[in-house]
Amino acid sequence: MIVSSVCAQATFSIGYINTSSTYKDDIMTENDNYNGLLVGFDYNINLAGSFSVAPGLEMDFSFDKDEDVKYKEFGFFVPIDFNYGFELGSDVKLSVFAGPSLYMGLVAKEKGDMGEYDYYDDNQGNCSRFDLKLGGGAWVTLYDQFRLTISYKAGLLDVCRYNSVTSKDNLLTISLGYIF
Repeated sequence: MIVSSVCAQATFSIGYINTSSTYKDDIMTENDNYNGLLVGFDYNINLAGSFSVAPGLEMDFSFDKDEDVKYKEFGFFVPIDFNYGFELGSDVKLSVFAGPSLYMGLVAKEKGDMGEYDYYDDNQGNCSRFDLKLGGGAWVTLYDQFRLTISYKAGLLDVCRYNSVTSKDNLLTISLGYIF
């Protein structure tokens, strides 16, 4: 008879997010970076041994100011991170993870002297609210209660609907979590 126990951990986290957007057309390539706050929740479910999956929900609040133009973005991520953990001591565990993240943008606007520009408005921005990212990273769990995470997510889809322009977003995050 084989006996297995399912161990699941819920984690609430808050952290820093840096978004790097790359815009390419036939003539030039432009990069924009903006920073913000990431708030998330995941539920790490043990699958076998030290192998687990952590589906979650994260909210992105990003802002930028370039001269007189202010930019703001708000959206949701749904990450599904497959992870494997290594015990580094009695109170320290290192986990590496990788997986896809779905993104849905709710707000992406800039405001300046020329007025307000909505990136998701079909008449103005022609940017897609949806993106698929593939990411990975690592987290350190301390005392089965605190988690420090660093991750990178690369945008897989072209989020611009103009024929001659390609736009992709990549993310770097650092967060601190509390495990329930």
